[in-house]
Amino acid sequence: MPEREDESEPLAVRDKWEHEALNFTPWLAENLQVLGDSLGLKLEWIQSEVPIGPYFLDILARETREDVKVAIENQLEETNLHHLGQLLTYATGCGAHIAIWVAPEFGYEHAQALHLLNEWTNGRIRFYGVKVEVIKKAGAVCSEPRFREVVYPGGWNKAATRPSEEMSLTKRRHHEFFQPIVSKLLADDFADSARQLFWYADRIFPYRIHKRTGYAVSFDKGRAWVTFHIALDDNSRTKQVFDKLKDDREQIQESVDAGPDPDWRWNRHDHYSFSSINIGREGSIDDPPAKLDETRAWMLDLLPKLKEAFDPRLKKILESK
Repeated sequence: MPEREDESEPLAVRDKWEHEALNFTPWLAENLQVLGDSLGLKLEWIQSEVPIGPYFLDILARETREDVKVAIENQLEETNLHHLGQLLTYATGCGAHIAIWVAPEFGYEHAQALHLLNEWTNGRIRFYGVKVEVIKKAGAVCSEPRFREVVYPGGWNKAATRPSEEMSLTKRRHHEFFQPIVSKLLADDFADSARQLFWYADRIFPYRIHKRTGYAVSFDKGRAWVTFHIALDDNSRTKQVFDKLKDDREQIQESVDAGPDPDWRWNRHDHYSFSSINIGREGSIDDPPAKLDETRAWMLDLLPKLKEAFDPRLKKILESK
C-alpha cells in the first residue's frame, strides 16, 4: 500500500534541539510566528533572558494586535513544579497579560493548574500550555517543529496530558544517582544549602544551571562531567572572570588531581550569559551499577578539588578592582 502524504514520524525534541538554553530558546525567539499561529496570536519578540529580580524569563514578547506583554517559559523535558513556579513569577514580574508554557510533555496536574488559573483570573491574564513536537513527514529529508495547544483560555485537552513513563523513569534514575552526591556534600559542609549544588543531564534540568555560579555534575553525550559554572549579574564581568581564570589555566590544571588524562574543557560561551570549566570522563546514566558507583565516587572526589582550586581565585578576582 503506498504511503499517504499526510503520514509523519514523531521524533524526540532533542534530536532537533540538543540544549534548552543554547538551542531551543534562541530558535523559539526567532520563530515566534510559528508559535503564535498555533495559538491565534500575533507575537513579536522583545527580549530573551529578561531579568525578573534574581531570575531570568526565557522570552519576553508582545501580542501586537492587543499591544500587551507575553511571558514565554520553555523547556525540553516534561513539565514540573519548578517551571510552573517560574512561569507565574515571570508573568507577574514583567506585567504580562499572556503567559505561555512550552514543553514536550504536560503532566495532568500542571495542565489542570493552568486551566484553573484561566478560570480564576477571568481573562485578566491568559495562560496557554503548548506542546512542542518534532515530526518528519513521509518522504521529507528534514524534520519540522509543530505546536499543539494543551491549555488555552476557556478549555484544556486532558487527552494530551498522558504521562510519559519513559521520562518518569529517567527522572527517577537521575535522582537516585545524584541525590547521594548532594547529601554527602552537604554533610561535609561543601555548601550552605542544596540550592548551591546542582546537577543536570541529557534530558533532566532540575535547576537553571546557566543562571548562577556554582558547581555541577552531569551526564552528557556518553560523558560524565564535573563543572565549575560562572554566571554573575553582569555578563561582561562573567567573561572577565573566566578570562582571568583561563590566564592561570596551566597552574590550575596541574593543581587538580583529576586522574589519568583528564578531559578539561574551558568554555567561554561568548553568546551566552555564563561560562564553564569542565572535567570529563567516559560515563552514562545507562552504565551498570558498578560503573555508576565508580563515576559517583569520582565526582565526589573531584568536586572538593575544584572548589579548593577555584573558590580562592574567584574571591581574589571579585575583590580586585
